[in-house]
Amino acid sequence: MFSSIQFWTTVVVLVLAPLFFGSVDLFWIALWTILLSISALCGAAAPMSAGQSRIWFGFLALCGIYALVAIVQVIPNVVEQLNDPSWLRANNLLGPDALPRISSRAEIPPVAAGHFLLFAASFISGFSVGTSRRNSDRLIQFAQYSILLYAIYGLVALIFTPNMVLWAPKLAYVGSLTTTFINHNTAATFIGAGAILWFCYAFSSLQQASGFSSIRVLLLTRLNEHLAFRIIARSGAALACFFALLLTGSRGGLICSCLGLLVAIILMAANGKKPRFFHMVVWGSVALAFIVALLSQKGRIGSQGLLDDARWSVYGFCVEAIQQRPLLGAGFGTFEDLFPLLRADSFSSGGVWDYAHSTILEIAVEMGIPIAATVVIATLASLFVLARAAVKSEGRSRRPLAAITGIAVLSYLHALIDFSLQIPGYLIPFGILLGCGLARATGTPTGAVRLRIPA
Repeated sequence: MFSSIQFWTTVVVLVLAPLFFGSVDLFWIALWTILLSISALCGAAAPMSAGQSRIWFGFLALCGIYALVAIVQVIPNVVEQLNDPSWLRANNLLGPDALPRISSRAEIPPVAAGHFLLFAASFISGFSVGTSRRNSDRLIQFAQYSILLYAIYGLVALIFTPNMVLWAPKLAYVGSLTTTFINHNTAATFIGAGAILWFCYAFSSLQQASGFSSIRVLLLTRLNEHLAFRIIARSGAALACFFALLLTGSRGGLICSCLGLLVAIILMAANGKKPRFFHMVVWGSVALAFIVALLSQKGRIGSQGLLDDARWSVYGFCVEAIQQRPLLGAGFGTFEDLFPLLRADSFSSGGVWDYAHSTILEIAVEMGIPIAATVVIATLASLFVLARAAVKSEGRSRRPLAAITGIAVLSYLHALIDFSLQIPGYLIPFGILLGCGLARATGTPTGAVRLRIPA
């Protein structure tokens, strides 16, 4: 019963989190955190292998270190030399009532705390599901079909209601596909993850059909009609997601999705016993490089480049802030407060910059270099574990691992140049899939493994 509650709660949150404008409001953050926490508690008793236990405790240790630094930042006078200078100015102006601390805020902002808890609960819930092969396969299928439906909605909405996002007027990115998100870059990352999933499953079906000399021979046998239908349906779904990805107009989303897809296909094709796959990967890489080069001459990539001047300026401001407070940062969730003090008069971009448009730089600004370095090491370790397991796996076990590795590459690369991982509507699916993939990669899945899963 607990396993069923845990699985279906995780699925419901995975499917619905992107629906309500990316769930950026505090209400949705709190609701999804509560539901995923219940899911994580229900899955706490799931049996784990030694490898899964190491990942589990490693993730908990990372979360504990992150939370400890965030708490230390708001405790008054922990390290006097690191106190934020704004407290001294406030005391000089208003009287010595404010207790100085490292953070510029007296408390951790609720949204920042919510994002932290949300990712932790998402990862743990996905990890618990991943200890069962049957449940993890079903979870990935729900992710595939839900992202496909979001992409189809985005295409339909772009045609019939181009100035609306759901029931609200679209205030930005008019003419770009955003599906249910406000920002087209987050939509591109989300749909790109779906494209990687569908392309990997289509490629898996093509590998099953590789024993036939041609499609005609495949279709001559009635018993193979189901396989041919799977190839056509999965390829169609993959192309629909990729077409939607192009219509988002996101430069970084498109390029990072292509790189993630390339990594996933290489892992799918890696097989020393079949040299022809190596040639296919080489030619596929050349084709992908040609497509990216062609796209780079068109649209926003050709006219504006990969990154605009405003982002480079913001990155420079972030580096200056890191140099000023490299050890423990400026305070968890304080970037939006800090940025007006960093921006120069010559900064041409208007508006409110509530994100650094680089998640790792924002972490370094808020939490310090040691925490940022720890996060980078953890992300690289997760990629290594997933890729190694994908290469060593055989048959149908390879495709989810290869796909999740590609999604991780996409997400990590895009987080270097944007804030998609800071939007709950994408953070939740990514955290669940990452946890699920690492659980499958580090141990023999438990649960109803004897149940046959459709290819």
